[in-house]
Amino acid sequence: MALLNRIRTRAELVAHRRVRTLLDGRHASTSHARSLDFSDLRAYVAGDDVADIDWKASARHGDLLVKRHVAERRAVVMLVVDTGRELAAAAHWDPTATDLKRDVAVTAAGLVGWIAMRAGDHVGLVHSGPDGPRATRPSTREVDLERMLEEVVRACDPDAAGRRTLDLLDHASVALRRRTLMVVVLDDLEWGPDVEHRLVRLAAQHELVVLTVADADPTAPLRHGIATVDVGTRRTVPDFVAAHPGLVAELASADADRKERRETALRRLGVAHVHLARLDEAVPALLTLMERRRRVR
Repeated sequence: MALLNRIRTRAELVAHRRVRTLLDGRHASTSHARSLDFSDLRAYVAGDDVADIDWKASARHGDLLVKRHVAERRAVVMLVVDTGRELAAAAHWDPTATDLKRDVAVTAAGLVGWIAMRAGDHVGLVHSGPDGPRATRPSTREVDLERMLEEVVRACDPDAAGRRTLDLLDHASVALRRRTLMVVVLDDLEWGPDVEHRLVRLAAQHELVVLTVADADPTAPLRHGIATVDVGTRRTVPDFVAAHPGLVAELASADADRKERRETALRRLGVAHVHLARLDEAVPALLTLMERRRRVR
């Protein structure tokens, strides 16, 4: 399980104790049913299973008493991950190391999934494959989580189909009837009413967390003489883009505007959110976000 092992190593190096307790107490159950966790005793009523009778307590009390048990309810955590050849692009530029968007997305989704499984929750995946959006059955097994992450990587190959974010969000809203903790991992896409409308619907259906993956500034590497190709269109970015102050300023302004619209919309929805650009920053940023959610709850 190469992908999951790398994620586990990053998480444990950053904050082993925090990882252990991030989801503690998130899902409480007040219903009663048969399980291994004893709750209390109550008077026997017709129809109760004889196997539930506590004979010693009944003898002391003088009336028949049955054991009640706290029902064990496992939560479902769904990872809704944007995929497509656009995610094979760089998330940032660095002279020594450049992180791909798909690696940041897989690390983010994998970390959430791994922590959820440690808490005993089921983890599933919704992503867009060659035949369109599809949902993977939730599981508590790490080997299944590894397979889910591998599917995401394959769907973000440079030769894969283009991103289908709106179809992905539509599929997530109809494929999952049960309320879940839904973690949506999105590309740094144009933020408009069509995206916001779908997130409003998902936030009404599920407990929603949104993670967005940054897109590298195409003007930055050209200043260092590095040729750049747009993964989505397969076109080379002209050299004059980085050398033209007006174009550089216009791109920076567009990025700032997109960020402001995204942050404003998610604040209005009350949705927890973090924007990720680098692998070495992704794990601590996610742990901080999840710890903040735990304290609020």
